[in-house]
Amino acid sequence: MTGPLASRGALMTERGLVVDGLTVRYGRSAVVEDVSFTVQAGAIIGLIGPNGAGKTTLIDAITGFVPGSDRDGTILLDGARIDSLPAHERYRRGLARTFQSLELFEDLSVAENLAVAGGPAAAARPGPAGAPGSAGAGGPGTVAAAVAATVGPASTGPIVIGPTTGPLAVGSAITGGLARAATARRGGVDLAAVATRLPDTLTHDERAALAFGRALAGTPRVVLLDEPAAGLDAPGRSALAARMRALAAAGIGVLLVDHDVELVFAVCDEVVVLDGGRVVAQGPPEQVRVHPAVRTAYLGTGPDGGGAAAAPRPRRAPTGDTTPARPGSAAANAVAPALLSVESVTGRYGGRRRGVLALAGGGVPAGAPVVREVSLSVEAGEIVALLGPNGAGKTTLIRMIAGQLPPVAGTITLLGAPTRRTTPDKLARRGLAVVPQGHGSVPTLTVRENLRLAVRHPAPRGATQAPRPAAGSLPEPGSSPAGAAGAFGSDRAGERIAAVLDLFPALGGLLGRHAGALSGGERQQLALALALVRRPALLLVDEFSFGLAPGIVPPLLAALRRVADETGLGVLLVEQHVSLALRVADRAYVLDRGRVALHEDAAHLAAHPELVESSYFGGPAQPPT
Repeated sequence: MTGPLASRGALMTERGLVVDGLTVRYGRSAVVEDVSFTVQAGAIIGLIGPNGAGKTTLIDAITGFVPGSDRDGTILLDGARIDSLPAHERYRRGLARTFQSLELFEDLSVAENLAVAGGPAAAARPGPAGAPGSAGAGGPGTVAAAVAATVGPASTGPIVIGPTTGPLAVGSAITGGLARAATARRGGVDLAAVATRLPDTLTHDERAALAFGRALAGTPRVVLLDEPAAGLDAPGRSALAARMRALAAAGIGVLLVDHDVELVFAVCDEVVVLDGGRVVAQGPPEQVRVHPAVRTAYLGTGPDGGGAAAAPRPRRAPTGDTTPARPGSAAANAVAPALLSVESVTGRYGGRRRGVLALAGGGVPAGAPVVREVSLSVEAGEIVALLGPNGAGKTTLIRMIAGQLPPVAGTITLLGAPTRRTTPDKLARRGLAVVPQGHGSVPTLTVRENLRLAVRHPAPRGATQAPRPAAGSLPEPGSSPAGAAGAFGSDRAGERIAAVLDLFPALGGLLGRHAGALSGGERQQLALALALVRRPALLLVDEFSFGLAPGIVPPLLAALRRVADETGLGVLLVEQHVSLALRVADRAYVLDRGRVALHEDAAHLAAHPELVESSYFGGPAQPPT
């Protein structure tokens, strides 16, 4: 190995984590398949990949958190096999981790959270030579490593914990160390001031710092960080990077799993890329950044399977019933107001604390902003793609538009009226439909029953009720009197069901099958059918191709394009495969760390893929020569 790792000497070749041929299966499905890599002592290794690539399953398997799975392969820590050990034994051997959802002990104080992790088990295991908390930084039993790494470079003074000391006494000792660190702290999050508070009353940055420190309280050999930068602002990410570099300099191996690809490329010595549970690229960041397989995993491929994205089809003028199913007359629609207008919206994880927790924490926000001052619009008959790397804030924005999460600031106007304090069911009656990530059917009901349930949804106010001949409760595919798209506005439930069956003919032969028994592509067709049969004016589609084979997606997107063109349906499409989205979209917004980084016509972005690549990979991405 060359580069920055080589300069750290023989230390790295003697200790660390080795994963060899690791496979994780659930039934017949391999979620992780034949994955191998090494996290040497003193190295920072990045693990990235698109949604569903298997990243979290992989670190769960490494740390012993995959009960009920079938596992193959070998996991070594400092040369000893640990793959047969339970999670707590792996931790005692020196393998620590954080979690995406932080998983703090909410009924223990900050200091007590650190104390539990840095108790007798950690006391019996000296930390890596030179690490804070090893001999010379408090002696055996110290948890100064966690405190120092959490609050920044300032010294905490000696914090010596005996192996028989209870956790409350440990917490008291840590609190004293935190207080001493506060007097000379330079940067980082000041946990000294909140050492006696419960985690539920902390800001997101403070909670993230506590989770980081708790992972280090046991003086690990290797630490696995699962999405530690989620929700952090620029100063928070800089502090996180500094902490990771300090750990590596002290001889601790770090495996970093994060959606922030730019952070991963900036701080890591090597990067491993997963796609579909397999390693598709591995090496130094500068090589991985331009690897064709990485760009394909994140941006998708063109229609011929190559890396180039095809130009989107020209937007067609509406040819059918152009009156959207929403309030307003045809004359009013001639003005063509936006179906959706989002103005300077900011949103957080989880909203704000309420009730007793609000009294304890003073209404402290439960999470950091993940959507920051976003503005966008969707007009009738338009498909607007919402793109961006994992963790950019796309799903959070969809949830705010759908009324599932209140925005902290800004306004959302949906179908001519603001959505403030409007519940999701009222928005649905207004003319909004949502296809959520992971589909949206009832798995225990048949396809026929799902359609009948959805078609009973009350018509949006102002929807055009075109008189049509009576039809049976469930017409056969092909019986739609005016074509699939033209029949969506019918007041006859049977005709609307016939329309979606014309649009998705594969569902016609699956009417008696339970939705839970459908394939991924069939479930996605059903989810779209359930949304369209309600006669929406605006459709939100979250992660359209998630979990689907690439060949399944283009026909479904083409059907969506057809409905938008012929009925005036507006669509906000969240899609992880950029090239597929740009082929059917009129315009596209690219989110990066919660902000709009790009807003262009889809044709322009398709012709200039480097614009999107720079948002995803944090710099110019030129193919290797």
